[in-house]
Amino acid sequence: MKHGMTSNQNAYSTSGPALGLEEFRDSVSREKRLLEKVGRSWTAKELRRKSFDDLWRLWLVLYKERNMLLTEKQILRRRSIELPQPDRWRKVKKSMAAIRHVMGERKREKIAQHSLKMKEEREKAA
Repeated sequence: MKHGMTSNQNAYSTSGPALGLEEFRDSVSREKRLLEKVGRSWTAKELRRKSFDDLWRLWLVLYKERNMLLTEKQILRRRSIELPQPDRWRKVKKSMAAIRHVMGERKREKIAQHSLKMKEEREKAA
């Protein structure tokens, strides 16, 4: 376990040892990226089947990917070069929005269950 990290934090690690600023750079060459096909984004339907821990791990992976894409986008913009696979950015944002949506659904469900439970307890007491 890394110094200063709790076992819970270590469980959510999405990468190996810290590489500093290199973690914000794409490890695949631009030429390879131009040839690769980009995957699809996650749907809310798929994410509803995931546990909280799985959603949290996926969120961290997407957040890291988002930051890397922002860094690459900025570097390439300064060089007047277009970002390879521009739809990657959209798919990461869409997947993150789907996770937010599913977590919101779960939160609203939990609040509704709690409200119902409180109402039932008040009715029993009366």
